[in-house]
Amino acid sequence: MTSKLEELAETAKRIAEEAGDSEELARLKKVAADLGEEAATIVRKYPLQSVLGAAVAGFLLGSMRRK
Repeated sequence: MTSKLEELAETAKRIAEEAGDSEELARLKKVAADLGEEAATIVRKYPLQSVLGAAVAGFLLGSMRRK
């Protein structure tokens, strides 16, 4: 599951670097949509862990920003 997210993120990054025409942009949009769907699936499967993870990430980012 995590490898699927990593694979989609890497594909999106590669396409974004190569993006120049509308066809590449369309591919990037599809990969972004797939990435969003995969993330939504994980959140549905692990709702409590997702909320706790988001809270911890927000706390850490907020702490780093204050410094």
